[in-house]
Amino acid sequence: MKRILYSLINCLNLGFNLIIKYKIIYLFILFLSFLLTSHTTFKLLTLENKINTIKNNITLKLENYVKIEYSNVENNYHNGALGLANCLKIPLNETELTSKMNEIKNELENLFNESELNFAFKYKDIYTGFSLSYNSNQNIFAASTIKAPEAIYIYKEAENKNIDLNDTLTYTDNFYSDGTGILKDTPPNKAYNIHDLVKYSIVNSDNIAHLILNSKYGSQNIYNYWKNLGTTVIYDNNGPWGNINANDATIIMEELYNYYMDNNYSFNEELINYFINSWKIISNPNKNIKIASKSGWSNTSLHDMALIFDENPYILVILTNRGYVEYQSFFNKVSSLIAEFQNLYWEKKMNRCINI
Repeated sequence: MKRILYSLINCLNLGFNLIIKYKIIYLFILFLSFLLTSHTTFKLLTLENKINTIKNNITLKLENYVKIEYSNVENNYHNGALGLANCLKIPLNETELTSKMNEIKNELENLFNESELNFAFKYKDIYTGFSLSYNSNQNIFAASTIKAPEAIYIYKEAENKNIDLNDTLTYTDNFYSDGTGILKDTPPNKAYNIHDLVKYSIVNSDNIAHLILNSKYGSQNIYNYWKNLGTTVIYDNNGPWGNINANDATIIMEELYNYYMDNNYSFNEELINYFINSWKIISNPNKNIKIASKSGWSNTSLHDMALIFDENPYILVILTNRGYVEYQSFFNKVSSLIAEFQNLYWEKKMNRCINI
């Protein structure tokens, strides 16, 4: 280990030109991240192998600016390899944002201010905790996004041996719903295992599967689990539906990320596949990037909350009371702006860290 590190450091002192030096440092930092952090780049590079495959109208926006948030990581650098690894964990502060990054931030603000139909968003860089948000603590009808915390709760309980995913539950007439899903077109009085019910709930946004699962495992239990992780409104009405806000949605998607990245769990690949194969509105300009998300819609709402497996993964939540006709350009615009911001953010971080 020491021999490898000293060899790399000596290479940097041989007077290579700036471009070659930058590339070597970049590879060096990736190597250090593999050795010194739990969320490794190697894990992300194996993602391809691991995955085969509002009702309520919003009439008031209580904030009119994009808010910047930071994690509580101490800005404590050390010399050498540890210093590089520590530097990568430190979020940029507001004074370090480039003019282009501030331009994107302002464009997002204007985009959300230009129409009363736009409600809230939150972006979070997972590794450093840096985030941008707008109306992130304002509640809105969750629609089918409420199915995500339920699914994650069930799989975490299965890992703790409190739920057997091979158990079966029966679809009876009292669970019928004419909303989204595929079970509404099948005859009742049929049993389905928990694996399949969660799959239908996430991939097909099946309302009947959701209602069956919720009846069995209980909104209060799900609410207690997520409240302990910091959510404030999901399942707080002890019913199968309810509200959400962008902060809660971000917590949900980060928990999904942590669950997937933990190799001690048995069913994490199965669950992340459900989210990757679900219908999504949030996108990324790079079509090869995997996105795990759960969208939701009703008569007057359209939401999506996504985990984007970019080279440096991030979360993006967009909550709106837009209809289908208007959604595509708006969601694509926000998605593209955030993808650009994320690339600029890490470019700036790399430039900062190679100079410590």
